[in-house]
Amino acid sequence: MGETTNTKYMSNCKVYIETHGCKLNMADSQSMSSEFEGRGFTVSDQINSPDVYILNSCTVTSMADKKARKSLNSAKKRWPNALIVATGCYAERADRELSEMGSVDLVVRGTNKSEIVSSVVEYIGDYEYLDTQNEGNVIGNLLGRTRASIKIQEGCDQVCSYCIVPKVRGRERSVPVIKILESIIRLSNLGVKEVILTGTQLGSYGFETTDMSLAKLIEAILKETDIQRLRVSSIQPQELTGGLLNIWHTNNRLCKHFHLPLQSGSNKILKNMRRRYTSDMFLRSVERIRNLISDASITTDVITGFPGETEEDHNASFSVLERARLADAHVFRYSDRPGTTSFHMQEKVHGNLINQRAFELRKITLQNAKRHMSSFIGDSRPVLWEDNHGKSGLTDNYICVKIDASYDKTVKSKKNEIELVKLVKISGKEMIVESVS
Repeated sequence: MGETTNTKYMSNCKVYIETHGCKLNMADSQSMSSEFEGRGFTVSDQINSPDVYILNSCTVTSMADKKARKSLNSAKKRWPNALIVATGCYAERADRELSEMGSVDLVVRGTNKSEIVSSVVEYIGDYEYLDTQNEGNVIGNLLGRTRASIKIQEGCDQVCSYCIVPKVRGRERSVPVIKILESIIRLSNLGVKEVILTGTQLGSYGFETTDMSLAKLIEAILKETDIQRLRVSSIQPQELTGGLLNIWHTNNRLCKHFHLPLQSGSNKILKNMRRRYTSDMFLRSVERIRNLISDASITTDVITGFPGETEEDHNASFSVLERARLADAHVFRYSDRPGTTSFHMQEKVHGNLINQRAFELRKITLQNAKRHMSSFIGDSRPVLWEDNHGKSGLTDNYICVKIDASYDKTVKSKKNEIELVKLVKISGKEMIVESVS
């Protein structure tokens, strides 16, 4: 791109951002999108011959690394003249490795994400700088999503034995309340209906001071903004206090969805992982949620095949999932991450056995999911539509829904609109809905 002789404007420079991994990465990507558009670039959520392709990568597992390399190679093959940029957690952990890939033109380490626009501008120096300071199309800024992810916290001090995140995200630090409120007010004014609070360790929010906490932040957002739906991405079982839970009970703007990480049902494995709760604490948190908010959806993460995991440990995880009857569970195969404590642990579990255990956990997860969805058949719930065709929507309690056009043609389904619908039947991992007149 540097050999181009004719000066171009940034507004003619198309950027496509692909995001892998967690909601925190999505928050970072949406921030990048806004900054690129504010500087005059055109950002699209559609893959259509971009001038700049950016991969915001994940590195939580070896499969995430493999997926990132595949995406980068595919992008260079598909758009040989585009600038291929790698950033995110993989770029933070292994920037030299990515730099040596023939398909990657520019690597911006995860800790330098805030400088990515300047880095791209410097690299493609033949473009004339055009600072429009334009809000742009907010839905475009959200990369095709209707829900905005807001980062309230970064980093993690817990240093779980299997996790690479503290090395790539750094120490815990909270985003100032005023900055969070300003971001949400701006997004609400631009038409966003739902905001997701994201971070690595949300329960630690505000730890730097004595007068701030996650509960106080949520209360401030509900009081100081008019955002219609507020969702909390994840919170650990031991951090779900009575005071925090009561906010959901008293305010219907808070989405009735709780993501509580389990990781293992074995207390021995949880201790070796350096988690700060037991399986009983997890189950008690689930019970407390259900007792107070009976129509809430509860989801979790589980790692199978952690070093030293026996059949008894695996059965403990299966038992907890069976007893908890959650809406969904993300089952991860354990993956060695260089630089973590578990990387050096002995008694590694054979890959074939990990696959078998993952299959069993996913089977009970699917049974639980169907049971959970079945309990809402006939109920009416508000849905935020992700498109104009009824192919994708999300209820307040995190049930994915769609319209069956042959079943009901009365649902209007307008992207970024909230509509009350009736849940009528299960279709795979989603539910079919019809209009409530």
